[in-house]
Amino acid sequence: MTLDLGTAPLAEVRALDLRAADRDLWADEAAVWTRLTDVLDRIPYARWGEPIAPSDGGGAPWSVRDHAGHLAAWSEEGSAAIGRVLAGAPWPRDEDFAGGDFDAFNETQRAGWARDDAAAVRAHLDDAHGRLVALAKTLPLEVIRGEEAWTWVFLTLHGHALDHLAVLESAAVS
Repeated sequence: MTLDLGTAPLAEVRALDLRAADRDLWADEAAVWTRLTDVLDRIPYARWGEPIAPSDGGGAPWSVRDHAGHLAAWSEEGSAAIGRVLAGAPWPRDEDFAGGDFDAFNETQRAGWARDDAAAVRAHLDDAHGRLVALAKTLPLEVIRGEEAWTWVFLTLHGHALDHLAVLESAAVS
């Protein structure tokens, strides 16, 4: 029986080896993206500014807008990384982001969407994700599944969405 990534418990989805050669990377990505957008669609924009989770970086609590803005910002980071690699540069290193302190780096990103309303953040997320998928699809699957690229391509696509879905799904039912 095949696990439905759109409806299965997140723990079961996250337990899958989504990097395995027998997985359809783009079908998996589409299923996780649909799950994420369905969750976001169930949360009224009027609630997108309400705190739903603590900040891992010591800042103010995160809202739905912060989670969506963060996913958009990391889609931009993923696109930038792929663009640099296509131009001949190496994949980024953790140290390139606040010395490897991703929690601190994520807090610095918040200024990018802090003044935007929910609809603008959602539009940015949809646009940034679409550009990331299009650019990622220019890479051969063996490159994406490779050690250096996996974190930057998988994580900025479905891996990152899976990280945030637990919080967002809870917000969608409350």
